[in-house]
Amino acid sequence: MIIGRSSEIEYLNKIFNSSDGSLVTLYGRAGVGTSSVWHEFVKDKKYVYIKCPKASSKQISFLISGDLTLKGFEFSDEFPSFDVILETVSNKYRSDKFVLVIDDFENCFKADDLYIETLFSFVKKHSDKLLCLLVSHDTRYVENTFVSKIGKNALSINGFLKVQPVSFIDLVMFYNTQDTSKCMDFYALLGGNIAFYNYFDIEKTLKENIIKTFLKSDSVFRRAGNDVVLEYLREVNVYGTILYCLANGHNKLNDIYLHTGFSRAKISVYLKNLMSLDTVEKVSSFDTPGNENTMKGVYRISNPIVNFWYKFIYPHESYLELMTPERFYDTFINDNIPDFLKEALPLICKEYLTLLNKKHGLPIKITKSGEWVGKAGTIHFIGKDEHRNILAAYCALGSDPMNYSEFEWFDYCLKEAKIKADYIYLFSKNGFDEDLNEMIWDREVTYVDIRNL
Repeated sequence: MIIGRSSEIEYLNKIFNSSDGSLVTLYGRAGVGTSSVWHEFVKDKKYVYIKCPKASSKQISFLISGDLTLKGFEFSDEFPSFDVILETVSNKYRSDKFVLVIDDFENCFKADDLYIETLFSFVKKHSDKLLCLLVSHDTRYVENTFVSKIGKNALSINGFLKVQPVSFIDLVMFYNTQDTSKCMDFYALLGGNIAFYNYFDIEKTLKENIIKTFLKSDSVFRRAGNDVVLEYLREVNVYGTILYCLANGHNKLNDIYLHTGFSRAKISVYLKNLMSLDTVEKVSSFDTPGNENTMKGVYRISNPIVNFWYKFIYPHESYLELMTPERFYDTFINDNIPDFLKEALPLICKEYLTLLNKKHGLPIKITKSGEWVGKAGTIHFIGKDEHRNILAAYCALGSDPMNYSEFEWFDYCLKEAKIKADYIYLFSKNGFDEDLNEMIWDREVTYVDIRNL
């Protein structure tokens, strides 16, 4: 079983085994493991795999039929219609239920509306003997265009399953290691994009892995930032400029405007497009009585690979041609990578608390949660139960043990948010100062050493 995908596989099996399930849209951004999900799902089933290329309508049918011919299917025409292709596939499984996987399906639907009507008519005709999986890595198309494109046919879809990034705990299981510190570093760089971890070697240092995967001329992530934009968007220069701003501390709409000179309206449109690709997110603070003290209009890059690329490689890309990868790392990455890595710690803490909440391991049953991004500082996690009891958490990001002055700052942020936390969780990657450990509290305080998660 693949790591962290049991719920997705269970969902697909439930639809496959039902009498009225015949079509599911399975999608997720590149790297999260969408392909691994359908591979795992079909491994004990009969299935046919079709990949739709970016081509004209006639060329798509030509290439698909040619590919299926190599798999043993026979066609009398060099350019068979899509209807003939689908019926030929179906005839192979006259008495058996099977899965039809159509990967990058949006390429067919963009090329010709006839593909839409043909596919949905075919699925309706054979709904008792097949489950059709429409697979896509283009989240923007699926969430913003797909339903309006297919019209009333959308009623025939049994479900939309979006594959989300895996958690930090899933990553530790993936590597089957006790070295959680190294896993934290990897997670900060690759996030929940589980497919990308196949390129990282747990036995090598972070520097060695970055050089191998980002900095060498033939490395897999050498142009990772540009690839995200080039694959789905136009005006690469504009998007690259905005992503550079976000990766380098210009996180408010007005900050981006001052740096780029682009109009605020234009920036908003481009940010919205990046958000639709799950590359950028708008920061929303947990609703508290102190909302007037929150930061407004704050954005950040949500894909850590893109964030790393635009922070460390994009501004100095010309030096990759002039320096060895080792020298480039020492010159442009080494001194600032610790600050970059610690940005993932609050997310790991949030995942930990969310998991404990699911396992009933917290003092309250949280029904609503989020972060609070204030003008003075951030409360990394706030959770509230149905009785309005509040649990708040702070993650120390410094390189030293957490001390009492850091707690005082956190407590000040709580006052700015105008909330009183009934329960407090303090997280640190470097332990806790002795004075903090010996404190006598007027509320329940829990210390969590992230190294022992």
